[in-house]
Parts: sequence; C-alpha cells; structure tokens
Amino acid sequence: MKNINWVLLLAFAVFNTTSSVSCKNKKTTEPTVTQDEKKTETPVVINSDETLRESVNNVIKGYDGVQADIKDGVVTLRGNIKQAELQPLIIKIQELKPKKVENQLVIKS
Repeated sequence: MKNINWVLLLAFAVFNTTSSVSCKNKKTTEPTVTQDEKKTETPVVINSDETLRESVNNVIKGYDGVQADIKDGVVTLRGNIKQAELQPLIIKIQELKPKKVENQLVIKS
C-alpha cells in the first residue's frame, strides 16, 4: 500500500511539472503607440482681459440686473438673476475661456 501511495505521489508530481504553463519564454506584447498618439495635450487657452470684457458684455446684455468684472482672466458676476437663467449664463461665460468664473449672483424669485 505504501508503494502505491509513493507511485501516485510521484505520478502526480511529474504531471504537475510537465503540464504547468510557464511564463518564462512568453513574449510580452505592448500596445503599439503611433507618433500621433505621442503628442502632448493641447495647452489650455485663456483669453485676454480685453477680449473677455467685450465678449462677456455681449453675453450679459440679455440678462437684466447682471454685471461683470474682468481682472487677470477671472470673470466675476454680480447682481440678480432668475434661477432658470443662471445655468445658461454660466455656460455661455465659460465658453469664452476665462481662467475662472466667480459667481456672486443673487437668485431672485
């Protein structure tokens, strides 16, 4: 009985060593990167204060009670606005590419 156990153990050990998958000789495949994909990200564009001032003034014309100050690329919105008009105004101002938009508007009902 002891001999059978040893034979089975030996057979099991031989089977495991011959059937196991080795990673030693496998090739690693790295994703191919083209020259176009190696380009760096496009830098963020921030418009000048004068460009922002002109563009912001054109946008806020349609919003009664809203004023804007522009300094160092930062647009500060002040005044009163209706809740429904707030989000569209902020989106329009952000599309003008300021450094930052500071919302100091008071929502009126």
